[in-house]
Amino acid sequence: MAPLTPTRSRSLRARLVALTAVAVIVPLLIGIFVLATLLQRSLTGSLTSRVKQQTDIVAITVRDNGPQSIRLADTDRPMKAVVLSANGKIVAAQPRDVTLPLSGDRPETSHKRVQNAQYWWRPGDVEAPLVVSRSVQTRSGRYVVQVSSSQQPQHEAISTVVKILLLGTPLLALLAAALAWLVAGRSLAPVDRMRSEVDAIEAGHLDARVVVPGQDDEISALARTLNRMLDRLESSQERQQRFVADASHELRSPLATLQAATDLTSADPGGEWPAVESTVRAELGRMNALIGDLLLLARIEEDRASSPTTDVDLDDIAQAEVSRWRSDTNVVVRYAGTPARARVLESSVERIVRNLVDNGIRHADGQVLVTTSRDSDGSAVLTVDDDGAGIDPGDRERVFDRFVRLDEGRSRGEGGFGLGLAIVRELARSTEGDVRVESAPLGGARFVVTLPGAQEASSR
Repeated sequence: MAPLTPTRSRSLRARLVALTAVAVIVPLLIGIFVLATLLQRSLTGSLTSRVKQQTDIVAITVRDNGPQSIRLADTDRPMKAVVLSANGKIVAAQPRDVTLPLSGDRPETSHKRVQNAQYWWRPGDVEAPLVVSRSVQTRSGRYVVQVSSSQQPQHEAISTVVKILLLGTPLLALLAAALAWLVAGRSLAPVDRMRSEVDAIEAGHLDARVVVPGQDDEISALARTLNRMLDRLESSQERQQRFVADASHELRSPLATLQAATDLTSADPGGEWPAVESTVRAELGRMNALIGDLLLLARIEEDRASSPTTDVDLDDIAQAEVSRWRSDTNVVVRYAGTPARARVLESSVERIVRNLVDNGIRHADGQVLVTTSRDSDGSAVLTVDDDGAGIDPGDRERVFDRFVRLDEGRSRGEGGFGLGLAIVRELARSTEGDVRVESAPLGGARFVVTLPGAQEASSR
């Protein structure tokens, strides 16, 4: 078995680290943008309030003392203010070097108008100042007051905060990635250990098992699942090896008989052949039957998913089998049951009924009873009773193993290979049914086969 490389686990670890880094970086970038925008809106709102306040101060001064008495509060010296006449010319300005209107807006009422307010943060400079304009009525006429303030200082403050946060984002991402690397390594270490343990298990040593971690989590559940899989593989291998050994043993006897008959006839072909002909033909028939049963067992699992099922009358098949055996044996074979339909492969049900009736006749003292019925859940039930010696409780499961003969039926001369009941169980389970052994009211063994009910019966 070629060793598996740990590339996949390392790749998973790297993917987890990359995902963690992205999960940290993307929310941080979004958070930085949202924070910058909230700061921008807050500072712009505060600046707008101050500029509006200064506009009101200037307007009141112009209204009370005339347009030449323009005045800004000492705390807001970075601001600029102008007073425009009705025709748009500058009447007064502060500072005095202002020679142009601050805005083209000319409101005709005292309602204040705001221009160039920057509420969304974006990289780069903000060149346009925030301007508030309003109209004021004096004794000498109507004037327009305009006050402006630069938005660059608050923008630079927000940009500084954004730069600091952006510089810290890679550091946080690296810290989160390193933490994710350590956590992923510790989490995947048991998986890598289990991979190595499974990789070390060879076909001839399926008795080895994966060590289950002490904690009760998904990793320990995976270890238990792997151990159950290994249990099934080991059991399957044991059954296969036992099957091969038993089949070889069963085929060796008829082959030895045929070899002996061949040796006898080769010495005197004319004289000995009539004496051994019946033996040769009987052994050939037994070998053909055994090979047919072995092939059937091999095909059951293969055909389980591909063979179509149909609704069949289980009681009709049972009565036909009872009628066939009635004239061929001294054992009385009776049918007593009710109609029952099953959704199965018809050939499989015929073989189940035939094998169970054949088994009942072989072990019965005088009678075999076959019944059919429907269970409360809609399943079809076939029951075969005999009045023989019965089967001990300790052997009721073993009797379905391949090539198993109980003490009473070990003689090969009675025609059994120990495959009939194994075929019954395999066929029943291939149709999602099952078979079990109980004590029969007649005193012998009772075989109960449960099969899935027909669709029309299930829908009622």
